[in-house]
Parts: sequence; structure tokens; C-alpha cells
Amino acid sequence: MPDPAAGAVRVLFLDVDGTLTDGVIVESAAGDARHFWVRDGLALQWARDLGVLPVAISGRASRAVEGRMRDLGIECYAGEKDKIAVAERVLAREGARWEQCAMLGDDLPDVPLMKRVGWPIAVADAQPEVLAVARTVTARPGGRGAGREVVELILRHNGTWDQVLRRYEAL
Repeated sequence: MPDPAAGAVRVLFLDVDGTLTDGVIVESAAGDARHFWVRDGLALQWARDLGVLPVAISGRASRAVEGRMRDLGIECYAGEKDKIAVAERVLAREGARWEQCAMLGDDLPDVPLMKRVGWPIAVADAQPEVLAVARTVTARPGGRGAGREVVELILRHNGTWDQVLRRYEAL
């Protein structure tokens, strides 16, 4: 697996639809609905607790997405067409550099941000153009554990995965 950069990953940018969800959007009179993989959410909380800031950036506004991220305590920007502008604000606030960031994406709107970060990652079922930009491709498809896989990779890279295992006495 390619090493993302020297030093720890500090920020993990994530697309939502097609990465943290299976890409299916259900619309009804009550609003929209998405399928989220529960283990992805748990892993994002581990990342947050162990010094990696997860930031979800979605090009589509969604009460379902905003609600799920709020439930997890994850920073979320929905309805954002310019993901780089959002990322630049986060980096300025956090005092982080692009090479200290990873990005998980699946489709063309994710490519500009993936080209900026130190560790661009694509889900297994990403579009060919996204796969071409990625330095790492998950074994799992979007919405089916790719988020968990990426968090584990980052925490292993950062040297903090054992802290997760100790939390559950899994060592």
C-alpha cells in the first residue's frame, strides 16, 4: 500500500453519496433517505477520538446525511459544489497542510480535492477517472465498509490502531 506522506494524517475528507452510502437516494414526501454502513460510522468516531478530523463534504444537501453526521458528531458540509473551498477553510482553521490530509471519493466531483491531498483514496466501485487519481483503492465498495477500511488504514499509518483494539481488549 502506498504511504500517504511523511507524518500523521490529520484530516480525512470524505464524500458521502457513493462512499459512506451505497449511492442510492430515496425521495419521498417526508424527505430523502440513505443507507449508511454502521461500522463506517463507528470507525469515523474512532478517527475523531484519535486525532484524525473526519470532514464529510457532500455536493447534495440532505437532511438524512446531515442527521447521520450530527448523530456521529462528525463535521459535515452538505450542498457544497466547491469541495476545495470548504477544505481550504478547514485546513486554515486546523493549521494543517494538504499533505497531512486524505480524501475518500468515488466520482468526478471528488477529483479536484483528491488531487490536492497527500493521500487520495477511491472506493472499490469508483469511476475509472477517480481510480486513476487514487493512490489507494479500497477492497470494499462505497456504503459497504469502505469508510471503515480507510479509517483502519489511516489509524495504522498514524500508529494509533492498537488504541482501538485495546479499547475493546481485542489485542
